[in-house]
Amino acid sequence: MFRILFSIVLAFCALTSALFSADEFAPKFVPWPQKVELKTGNAVMTCNGAIRVSDESLMPLAKVLIEEISLLDGPIFKVETGPGNAGDIVLELNPKLAGESYSVFVDEKATIRAGTYGGIAMGTVSLLQSLNLTKEKASIPQMAINDNPAADFRGLLVDVARNYHSIYSLKQMVRLCRLYKIRYLHLHLTDDPMFMFPSTAYPQLSSKNYGGKCYTLDELKDLVAFADARYVTIIPEYEVPGHSGAAIRAMKDLLIIHDTKPYEHHASINFVRDDVMKLVETVVGEMCEVFKSSPYFHIGGDEADLALAKQNVDFQAAMKKHDLPDVHELYRRFVVQMNDIVKKNHKQTIVWEGFGEKGKIKIPTDIIVMEYEIRFYKPGALVRDGYKVINTSWTPLYVVNKKVRPPEEIYAWNQYQFKPVDAKATDNGTIVAPTPLIIGAELCSWEQQQSIELSSLRGRVPAMSERIWNPGANRPFADFSKRFDACDAMLTKLVGPEEVAPKKR
Repeated sequence: MFRILFSIVLAFCALTSALFSADEFAPKFVPWPQKVELKTGNAVMTCNGAIRVSDESLMPLAKVLIEEISLLDGPIFKVETGPGNAGDIVLELNPKLAGESYSVFVDEKATIRAGTYGGIAMGTVSLLQSLNLTKEKASIPQMAINDNPAADFRGLLVDVARNYHSIYSLKQMVRLCRLYKIRYLHLHLTDDPMFMFPSTAYPQLSSKNYGGKCYTLDELKDLVAFADARYVTIIPEYEVPGHSGAAIRAMKDLLIIHDTKPYEHHASINFVRDDVMKLVETVVGEMCEVFKSSPYFHIGGDEADLALAKQNVDFQAAMKKHDLPDVHELYRRFVVQMNDIVKKNHKQTIVWEGFGEKGKIKIPTDIIVMEYEIRFYKPGALVRDGYKVINTSWTPLYVVNKKVRPPEEIYAWNQYQFKPVDAKATDNGTIVAPTPLIIGAELCSWEQQQSIELSSLRGRVPAMSERIWNPGANRPFADFSKRFDACDAMLTKLVGPEEVAPKKR
């Protein structure tokens, strides 16, 4: 009897040890995939192995993966085409998998299959997060993953129009997005302090920036190419009609709403003038040419100060011409005009919540609304009226210097939950029933110096990512934290040193 009990104890200890070891060395995925099956054993890759692509279109991604493994102090692989052998990493297009869906299968080699470049990119991230690396070899647990995102739109906004961010720091943001499967990097390019897009037709727009010159076209094109290779798409934002102080300082005679008292609107353009709309349409076209890969264009649209615009003769004439009762209806008409301009450039319009629920001018439902204050047009009403919505609710998704919410609070949130700026952590806010019209979420970083940008985002972006990639994972925050720590150590190597301050320009 004693021998039987002793054998049971030994077996239990061995099983416990095996489970502990498996957990200790299990891949630290963030976000956690939809389905993961871990097996016994490992695949081992050395510098004699290769990253093999089934199609030449995957070559840029293979080169990105080689660079990342090298930055993580692993072996340097070569890139080849054709079927893989033992010790290879194979990137294989499979038309049966749609969108960003992918599979990873690891036996004596690692094979990533997807129907698109984007799906393969998502698979390479999961592979990267599962590697155990030395200079001589890469070891990967044998496993099978079948995965796809719950939310199509997964975004991060960086405000480069209030504080200059170097292209180097923005490439760090791209690497951050890639590591956590954030699909879109949204750049807030224009605002009251700075106009950061280098218009060729209207170069004077950036001549009165506070705090530095704008980017060059070559810099932005280089950034777009860098991001595209990593399947991070950059969405440009041209903020109009409000938040336009830098442009108005530079071209006051044309853009300002003149002759209003007790003040003239320093930050809202005179959008009822034809020559102003010609400028706006030209700049939109220039931006779309640079940010070709983005399916979206953000027009801003929020917080336009038009309180005194009815005193202006141009606005008076426009209300009469279009038979509109007030300035707000002219603003709604402007949103429609902007949507037409964006569609001419073969993109879809995104706008901040702000045009309101009621009005004579109908706002088209092909405009996507970023819901942030939850007061101008409630999310439930937007969905009821047929608009697609991106959750950018101030709580917990705004990052504004010291006004931030902890990662734990983000991890407890979900994309159907909308909470205003002053909401408590225990406040559930407005909850909308799950619907495909809420297409995802975006973490918004406003007003920050680039010196704190990465440090303030690196714990919050992955928390949001897991909640919108796989909300059904139901893994506790303590489990997420362990996986995040492993990925964060990888991020440190991938992004390189932070710039303490912007370079003088």
